Amino acid sequence: MTPALSRTDKVHAAILAAGGGGLVCAYWIAFFRSDLTLPNFVHDMTDPALMRLTTIYLGFESAFPLADLLVAVTSGLAAFYLVGRDAKAVLFGLIASGALGFLAFIDISFNLLHGLYSPAFLADDPGLRLEALINVTCVTGAIWSIWRLWGHPLRRADDRPSVAGSGGSA
Repeated sequence: MTPALSRTDKVHAAILAAGGGGLVCAYWIAFFRSDLTLPNFVHDMTDPALMRLTTIYLGFESAFPLADLLVAVTSGLAAFYLVGRDAKAVLFGLIASGALGFLAFIDISFNLLHGLYSPAFLADDPGLRLEALINVTCVTGAIWSIWRLWGHPLRRADDRPSVAGSGGSA
């Protein structure tokens, strides 16, 4: 018998579906169709150093949609299976969360390497502040989701390490 859908499971499923699926898609629509998510420096075509950084930045960011599609699809599947009380929720949730955390850390690393998270850039750039917020949210959400799913009752008992003295084999 599968456990009942808890309030936390409902919230987790909503976060996976809305955040992992919906917001990822919304971000890329905004990235390719508006200036909402773009840093201010991409519009400065007078400074050769910023023009070079713009080319590198846009090339780097443009490599993410396919990987983010993996996050969106696996997040949606995890939410679907979590609501259905299916153990596949754990598998797809861990894949989605691991991929999300990995992509966020790559983005953070790039931004730190190129000084984009310096106070000078962040102070006057709502696009970079939004990106920093997205990165922090992705890392936090990925860690929370992995922590929660790893101990979830849907995770198969035979996948869990045995505890000495509990009658299980070591």
